Amino acid sequence: MKTTAGLPQEILVALKPLKNDIFTSQKEFLAILEKTLTSDALSRYQGSILECTQISGRFSGTTYQEFLEQLLAAYPENRPIILIEDSAPYHGSKKIKEFKEQHKNRLFVEPLPKFSPDFNPIEKLWRNTKNNATHLKYFKTFEELRAAVVQVFKTYMEDASKVVCVMNKLRFDAGLVG
Repeated sequence: MKTTAGLPQEILVALKPLKNDIFTSQKEFLAILEKTLTSDALSRYQGSILECTQISGRFSGTTYQEFLEQLLAAYPENRPIILIEDSAPYHGSKKIKEFKEQHKNRLFVEPLPKFSPDFNPIEKLWRNTKNNATHLKYFKTFEELRAAVVQVFKTYMEDASKVVCVMNKLRFDAGLVG
C-alpha cells in the first residue's frame, strides 16, 4: 500500500523515529537516511523523501557552506563566482570566512550596505509575493496561508518573465537603465 507521498508503508515506518528530529542540513539528513534505510530503498525513494521533507528551514554557517560548495562544483574551475551578500550573520561567521579564504581565487564577495533592502532584489519578489498571496486576506489555517504563498511561487517557476519584470523594474528604479 502506498501513501499520498508515494512512499510505501514500510518506508514510513522506518522513517517515523526521525519525525521530530531537526537536521541542520540536507547532507546531515541524507547521512542519517543512509543509516536508517537499506541502500536499495534509499536509492529508490530518496527523491520522494526529500520532496516531502523539510530541513531546519534556516541558513546557517553549515548550510551556507554546503550551498557554496554546490556553486563551486556546478561551474568550471576557471570560472569566477561573484556573490552579493547581505549582512546575514552566517555570511560573516568564522567558518564561512575561512571557507571563502580557501576559495578566494574563485569566490568574489561584494557585500550590500547594511540595512539596504532596496538593493536586494529578493525583497522586491517578497513584496510582490505578499501583495499577491497574503495582503488583506484571512487564512483559517497555516496550511491555507502556505498554499497561497506556494501558488505564487509556482507562478514564478512557470513564468520567469514575472521575475525578470521585477528585476528590470529594480534596475530602472536604481538608475541602472536609461
